[in-house]
Amino acid sequence: TCNANCIGLVKLMGRHCGFIAMNACLAARYVDICLLPEMEISAEKVIQHCVHLMQTKGYAVIVVAEGCGATLVKSTGECDAGGNEKLSDVGPWLRDKILERFKQVKLPLTIKYIDPTYMIRAVKPNA
Repeated sequence: TCNANCIGLVKLMGRHCGFIAMNACLAARYVDICLLPEMEISAEKVIQHCVHLMQTKGYAVIVVAEGCGATLVKSTGECDAGGNEKLSDVGPWLRDKILERFKQVKLPLTIKYIDPTYMIRAVKPNA
């Protein structure tokens, strides 16, 4: 949160449920936008709010659950080997949409995108 004109975008696990993303946001206490798959989300409103945050605060933290790929991005309808619907990768999609808008309005912006999914799944359980 110390870089000027910077958005930290974090994609967390949560295919159908935003439990992990919401609890991470509550624990961190400095997240500006939390997007959950249970919500009806308007990408346009999210991007407008990002512009507002940059103009007022100069930085923002956004957490998005991976299940938002089904609500924000059009699905192809394909299934994986397990029979689950393949979700679009919402993190890079949202990053690109935000950057596109900031170029249109000629505002400087850097986005730091973090997807800790494999780091979380690869750690030995400690309980």
